[in-house]
This record gives sequence, C-alpha cells and structure tokens, in this order.
Amino acid sequence: MFSRSFAAFAASLPLCLVPLSASAATHPASGMAAKPPVPGTSARSPASPATPVTESTISFSLKEVGGGLGYEWGKGVLHHDGKDIPFEIGGGGIASLGFITVKGTGTVKDLARLDQFDGTYWTVKADAAIGSGVGAAVLENQYGVKLDLKMNISGAHVGASVMRLRFRLLPEKNDKLAAQ
Repeated sequence: MFSRSFAAFAASLPLCLVPLSASAATHPASGMAAKPPVPGTSARSPASPATPVTESTISFSLKEVGGGLGYEWGKGVLHHDGKDIPFEIGGGGIASLGFITVKGTGTVKDLARLDQFDGTYWTVKADAAIGSGVGAAVLENQYGVKLDLKMNISGAHVGASVMRLRFRLLPEKNDKLAAQ
C-alpha cells in the first residue's frame, strides 16, 4: 500500500517550466533591460493586435521508455475552433528508468494562430510511478503557447530531468492528396 501511495503522490508533483519574459531579460553587453513591447503589440509573434487568442483543449496518449536517457512518443487531438486536428508528440530527456503509458487531457493557452501550436515545448520533470498514478505538467513553446496537462500514468518508472517535447500537427488527408 505504501509504494502505491508514494507513487501517486510523486506522480502528482507539479511539473513546470518558469519562462524568462522578454521584458525581464537584460542585454548581456550593456546590462540594460530590454525594451518592453509597444502596447497593443506582442513580443512573441507578428500577429496583429486584433488577432483573438482562443483557449483550446487537447487529449493525448503517449509512452515513455527510459534506460538512462528517456524517450517519449505519442499522438493526440487538438480541439480548436470546432475542429479536431491530430498531432504527434516526440522527444525526451535524461535520467529516466522504466516504462510508462500516459493518457491525458489539457488546456492550450495563448494560441493566437493555429501554426503556433507546432513547436518544441520544455518542462522540468520529476516523477516516480509503480502501478498507476496521476500527474500534471505545464509546458511552454517558443511562441508562448502553454499546455496545462492532467495525466493518468501506468507502469513502473522513475526520472528527473528537463524534458524537450516536439508537438507537430499532422496534415489533413485532403492536404496530403492535394500535395501529390
């Protein structure tokens, strides 16, 4: 009983990434603070100020295997503006041992344009699971898009690392046919 309780506790530890905002950065040569963005514009993307930012959701499943280096792969669906758009996940980190399967859902925040979903997401991760447990993670990509994830984990795994995961929207079947 203790090991299962510990696994559930450890797997539920928050996983997060603390980004350095552009306005808090300093120029290394001058030591001066970077100029803040002009009001009504975005430092992250060239989107116009009138571009609405919508909150979307995702559902996904992935697997992770680790033997020193960890590798994760999987697939999911982005639910955005009434459309279901498939995507794939791949990536990994270091200091991972074991094998787990993960099923999860999440909220996508600060997605001004659909093409900003594709990208490399980073998080700091620490977990331990034996049997089954739950987990949470917050990831952010180079466009400032944030994924707030809730996960159900099964398997046996222990790890602590900086994770780099690549999310890529899959082209629709009609797009593939048009390209041929």
